[in-house]
Amino acid sequence: MGYLSSCNAQSAIATCDPHYRHLKPVAITHFHYSDLLAATNAFSSDTFLGKGSHGKVYRATLHGGKLIAAVKTTKLTKSPNNRHPTNCTGCANCTSPADNEIEILSQIPNPRLVNLLGFATDPNDNKLIVVEYMPNGSLHDLLHSLTKPPGWTRRTRFALQVAKAVHTLHSSNPPVIHRDIKSSNVLIDEKWNARLGDFGLALRGHVEDVRVKCTPPAGTLGYLDPCYLAPEDLSAKSDVFSFGILLLEILTGRNAIDVNFSPPSVLDWAVPLIRRGDFAGICDRRIGAPPEAAVVRQIALLAARCVRSTAEKRPSMAEVVECLEMVKKRIRASPLWSGLRRRVARVESALVAWEECENECDGDGSEGVVVRMVSRKVWSDDDDEGWNNNRVMRSKSIGSGEGGGG
Repeated sequence: MGYLSSCNAQSAIATCDPHYRHLKPVAITHFHYSDLLAATNAFSSDTFLGKGSHGKVYRATLHGGKLIAAVKTTKLTKSPNNRHPTNCTGCANCTSPADNEIEILSQIPNPRLVNLLGFATDPNDNKLIVVEYMPNGSLHDLLHSLTKPPGWTRRTRFALQVAKAVHTLHSSNPPVIHRDIKSSNVLIDEKWNARLGDFGLALRGHVEDVRVKCTPPAGTLGYLDPCYLAPEDLSAKSDVFSFGILLLEILTGRNAIDVNFSPPSVLDWAVPLIRRGDFAGICDRRIGAPPEAAVVRQIALLAARCVRSTAEKRPSMAEVVECLEMVKKRIRASPLWSGLRRRVARVESALVAWEECENECDGDGSEGVVVRMVSRKVWSDDDDEGWNNNRVMRSKSIGSGEGGGG
């Protein structure tokens, strides 16, 4: 089976690939098929997680319950001449999506990716890929949830985390182009961090590489770069376009393609609104616009840059990460300013109430009591109990002083 047959299963695949011989080897496990069969309860419906791009995904319990993983099954379909797989990703080495994913993920373990743990081969020579288990589903499931869609803080964080994952791929040596960035390929781990997965269509190597040039275009409808019409059109900017569609999906809560809307493409619907400056109009109506208007404006303008029809005019993923970092800082600052504004408003309300009390009281010493009551009402919903107690005590001391003996 190509590079795998010449390698020790317990050794790093990097030693078999000339592109990666300069990198530190990464060991992966060659599982026995029987172990994965037992770990998934014979791939029962109870362990079924969903469908990937090239097969089904199951939850596996390994090492006596110490390791929870996801097992991705694949099925290799032979071409009519029975020589090469019809779903191969490149004509040079003619690797299947499973072999391709194993090869790439073994080279670039990263906390921003759904990392490879190992692989196995079933009796029919189909590969099974063992990757990290992501317990909180996909970003697609979260964005299109009917019950509780994520808010703006979480959406911005997810966007930044995916951007960093793609940037990691593009800046590796040699670079990796994912070719299938979409919300269903972004999985959420136990700490609610977004991880990029499914590398079956990914290609590694420089654009001038022969293998890349002879690989036909691939991707998902709605996310696929319209400039990517032939093998020689492929570049890192193809991933940037797909990421731009993902940003629009995060902003709007709409699928990349949804026939229930007109136009069905989120690109055709959202970009004209962005050009007109109608940023509130593209926000997911289920959660409304963020308190800080600049947040949605910056993300929307960034998405519009990413999906430009001319690939050269799109930003690099390094620029995308930088922009989203700035948006994240703005979101962090927004609650502080909002809290400050609320506190200022409360102080103003207290002073107004105090003045009204002074005007209404006849100087018989009752004004101190009134002030204490007003002060307690104004500050009772303060988030910080210490501040609340401090302010009440101050009100009491002021009131007592003014009342003469209370």
